[in-house]
Amino acid sequence: MSVPHMPKPVLLFTAVLFSEGVSTSAFMPLLYNEIGSTAFESTIMHFVWSDYYEKEMGPKLRRVFMVYEKLLNRDELPDIKRKTDKLEQLFVKDGKRTVNIDPGLICMENIELATNKAFFHRVYLRNGVFVEVTLFYKHNTYHPIEYWTYPEYRATPVLDFFNTARTILSSPKNY
Repeated sequence: MSVPHMPKPVLLFTAVLFSEGVSTSAFMPLLYNEIGSTAFESTIMHFVWSDYYEKEMGPKLRRVFMVYEKLLNRDELPDIKRKTDKLEQLFVKDGKRTVNIDPGLICMENIELATNKAFFHRVYLRNGVFVEVTLFYKHNTYHPIEYWTYPEYRATPVLDFFNTARTILSSPKNY
């Protein structure tokens, strides 16, 4: 028989997409202030996987992933999503975003990504926030899900980044 229990705390990450001309020094201090210190950050990557955001944000987009030190409970994700939505508004120019901040969770079994958009594979949490499982963990690594994992989350450097983050989460001090 299954007995309800609270899941163990997880790591928070943000995936920040930003326009040419925007420096990480513009948004990183705001994220540190709103969310907290980072355990580590990815290198800045050129966003080569899609042109979906170019109409709004322009060409030559870049992406950086940030993993935060403090563990959190999964039910805090909608609150974090609202904070990142407000931070994005600070970087709107001529009605268009120049910074896109997507928060998510690094869990032992998967990577979850928060969004404001409903779709068949997303589950509603609260306050207009949905969540999707973006990657699942099996055979010592995270794997994409065929029909909906975003292209950049399928890339080896991104998978390596999340696998490294998982080692932090699985350390004895956290579990």
